[in-house]
Amino acid sequence: MKPERQAGPPKRQSTLPPGPGPGAGAPKLVDLTGRERHLRAAMQAMALVAERFCRAARRALPFMVRQKAQLVAQPVSILSPTRQHEDGPSFDVYLEAEEMPAWGMMTLNAPALRLVLEGSLGARAASAADVGSDLTLAQRALIARVARDIAQRFADVVRDEVGLTLSIVSAQARAADEPSERATPDGLRVDCTFESIAAEAAIGIIIGAEALELAARDNEEDAEHASDPRMAEALREVRIEVVAELGSVELGLKHVLGLKVGQVIRLSTAVDDPIVVKVARMPKFAGRPVVSRGQVAVEIRGRLGE
Repeated sequence: MKPERQAGPPKRQSTLPPGPGPGAGAPKLVDLTGRERHLRAAMQAMALVAERFCRAARRALPFMVRQKAQLVAQPVSILSPTRQHEDGPSFDVYLEAEEMPAWGMMTLNAPALRLVLEGSLGARAASAADVGSDLTLAQRALIARVARDIAQRFADVVRDEVGLTLSIVSAQARAADEPSERATPDGLRVDCTFESIAAEAAIGIIIGAEALELAARDNEEDAEHASDPRMAEALREVRIEVVAELGSVELGLKHVLGLKVGQVIRLSTAVDDPIVVKVARMPKFAGRPVVSRGQVAVEIRGRLGE
């Protein structure tokens, strides 16, 4: 849907399609000029988590395999801290990490609950029936079993993809318009929709933005350290220019044009000052000029900045 033109600053639009989401905050437009720019790595990691989760969750829902249906990950959105309401019943599973302040959440909206209930009972096609404003005890028990299985697959994907270990801490159904017991801090969310079955049905997955950002950054560093050792060995043979700079001075063009043989150019470096050794044009070491085996040489005295 294209935003309407209006005077003043453009209205911020959601990165998700319109319609009821499975309950974790109003999405915001991704603005890569602000805080969102710093979350770019986390958002990329969240997108990878969502893609893997869609495949894993599908295997936990046999009716989707029978119907040859797919879960499709929607764009990543950024959530603001808030307590959420739903137009219909929903089911939320909360996850937390033991060793760090990381959290996650998985939620099924009302159309998704209807699909899971009917599919688990053997229905071959989705009906238009409503699950009502609240779930019965039998429905809650069935949904809880399926949702916990899917949430565990979510936790496994997060661990394998970004290295965060999350554990299920609670699972609960919410009636229509019943607020969540927890206010969700800033998080990254992806809605996974049921392609070719019911476009409005979705499983939402959410991870705390700060923890995901740190995990994504750590994974990038680990990937650098885990590079092919043969490549590291090959890089050792790359030739790099090393320059020992005795000093520098600025001269006017008239003076340069007037230079003659025998004239002396005084540098800014004193005789006993250390000289700068540059590696690939970057100052790296401090040294002093010496004579070695009849040649002018440089003795490294230390690293710059130490």
